[in-house]
Amino acid sequence: MSSPITVRALATTVCIAPDETLPESDRAALAVQWSDLLIDDDARAALTIHVGIGPSELEILSVDDRRLVAGSFEELADRLATEVTLAGLKSLQGQALLLHACAVDVGDGRVVAFVGPSGRGKTTAAEALAHEFGYVTDETVAVRRDGTVVSYRKPLSIGSRPGSKLHVPASGLGLKAVSEDALELAAVVLLDRRPDVESPRVEQVPLAEGLPELVRQTSYLTLMHRPLRTVSDLLRSTGGIRRVVYGEAATLPAIMDEILEATDPEPPMLVDVATRSNRDCGCVQDLVPGEPITTNTPLEEAPPGSYRRTVHSDSLMIDDSLFVLKEFDVLVLEGLGPIVWLGAEDSTEDELRATALEQLPEPPEGVDPALVVSGAIKDLLDAGLLVQRA
Repeated sequence: MSSPITVRALATTVCIAPDETLPESDRAALAVQWSDLLIDDDARAALTIHVGIGPSELEILSVDDRRLVAGSFEELADRLATEVTLAGLKSLQGQALLLHACAVDVGDGRVVAFVGPSGRGKTTAAEALAHEFGYVTDETVAVRRDGTVVSYRKPLSIGSRPGSKLHVPASGLGLKAVSEDALELAAVVLLDRRPDVESPRVEQVPLAEGLPELVRQTSYLTLMHRPLRTVSDLLRSTGGIRRVVYGEAATLPAIMDEILEATDPEPPMLVDVATRSNRDCGCVQDLVPGEPITTNTPLEEAPPGSYRRTVHSDSLMIDDSLFVLKEFDVLVLEGLGPIVWLGAEDSTEDELRATALEQLPEPPEGVDPALVVSGAIKDLLDAGLLVQRA
């Protein structure tokens, strides 16, 4: 049996153990692919993946042991890259912001992360940038709460379809190594590739506009403490969100200084939201620093026809808009939406209407407050942010 290889994946270690079905040449090829992350295999790895050729299968043998079989070496290499990366992501779940991004070290430990969904060109951008700047990763950027970045110099996944990608180590492509042991996030950039753009440009994106897009490109975000606040603070500390509109990745290195110099001229006001059930205060809800508090009253005991907020991971006021993190998406409430949602503490429609009238100016002539509140309630129900007691 071929000897195993052990690699570091973010904050964990993975042992890749070939079985007798994998030719020695393929085992050697795997070792080359992961050569930039190889570590001393004398220590026991946190996860072992037994790999081989045969009918495609992923079998979970135990918490720290699994078997991965694929019909070809190319498919095996592709699926293995996914499994190793998932292990790395899980090692930092709840402890770090995990961005779907490529990243480079500009030469002094400062890291620029380029965020985008699959197919947006992250690997191509990483290859173009890392001939001049240090290669940090081509698809997964881990940022701890203090802004430090955990490098993940995985093989670059070159290609467009699973099973047909090439997995090439950064050193094999002549990409630069990172210059510092201590890496720190300096900028977050949304990639926007447009084939018709000749000269790249850098745009500042307001936090309220860019945050939902950024959240969709994260992993395990809801496991973080106060995720929306944590992400927003990290973004504000690095000058806000940028967007790079470009045509060819080869044009990106030339605008790195512009990316680093760009900052949000008007940082937004952030207010933590804590919801309270004390109607005696005459306000139903307060915007105060603290944890989101949900009512403990069982839904069956709530008044018939009343409304309450559904389970959510976090909420945050950004300027005049309320952002609610629910499952894997951010929903943005404006106008009457925040008042109705925050006031929904087993509240009837009449109570929500009264709350809205207390907190909003007198409605314009001809506007029926009852219809407006009913519309807002329906929108929140449709969005899955409210539930009604039968």
